[in-house]
Amino acid sequence: MRRPAILTWPVLGLVLTACAAHTSLAPVGSGRLVPNAGLGGPIVGAFGAYVPIPYMTAGADYGLGRRANLNGSVHLLPLAYQVMGLDAGLTWFPRAGSQSGPQIGIQPRIMMFGSVKSGVSSRLRIYPMISVSSSWQRERRSLYVGADLAGPLPQQDFDAEGASFIFSPFVGRRWNVGRGLFLLTELKWHGANVETDQLAVRYVRVLGHGALTPLFALQRSF
Repeated sequence: MRRPAILTWPVLGLVLTACAAHTSLAPVGSGRLVPNAGLGGPIVGAFGAYVPIPYMTAGADYGLGRRANLNGSVHLLPLAYQVMGLDAGLTWFPRAGSQSGPQIGIQPRIMMFGSVKSGVSSRLRIYPMISVSSSWQRERRSLYVGADLAGPLPQQDFDAEGASFIFSPFVGRRWNVGRGLFLLTELKWHGANVETDQLAVRYVRVLGHGALTPLFALQRSF
C-alpha cells in the first residue's frame, strides 16, 4: 500500500507548529549578520498537564542597505520525523530611521517542507507567507505587535470547509541583555481563524480557535 502524501492534516499541523519569534523588527545595517536561535510552540495537553511543544529553529538576518533585511531559518524539530523545514524571506522597513512613531516591517517569505522518507507519494510543499510588525523602542527594550498570514493551504479531503489561510497575531518584547545580545519573549495566537476544539490534540486555545504559543529567541549582533 502506498503511503499517504505528506501535508494533509499532519502537515497542516506542522504549519501550525512551525513557530518562531519574530526577530526582524528593525534594519540590522548593511552587511551585518544577526543570527538567532528560537524555542517554543503551542501549549498542548499531555500526561495530565499542559506543556509547550519544544519547537526549535535556527536562523539569521542579513542587512541589505538601510531599509531591508534578508531572513532565513531552519526548523529543527521536524527533522525528528524525517521532514525538513525551511523558511526564507525579505523584510522591508518603510519607516526606517524615523524618530517618531513605530518601526514598521513588512516581511513576505516562503515556507518549505520536504519529506526525506522513502515511499511517500508527495515530498515537497511550499507555502507563501507574509508578516507585518510594528515595534516601539524604549531604552533597552522594544515592545512589538504584528501578525502572520500563511497560505493558501491545500484543501483537506476529510474537511472541505477547512481554513485555506492561517492567521496568527502576536505580541512580544525584545530585551537588550548584553553587548549585542538580545532576548525576545513573544506570545502568539497561532491559527486564530482555525477551529481546534474538535481535534485529537488538546491545544490551549481562545474561543475554540487556534493555539496559544509562547516563543523565545536569542539574537547576537555582529
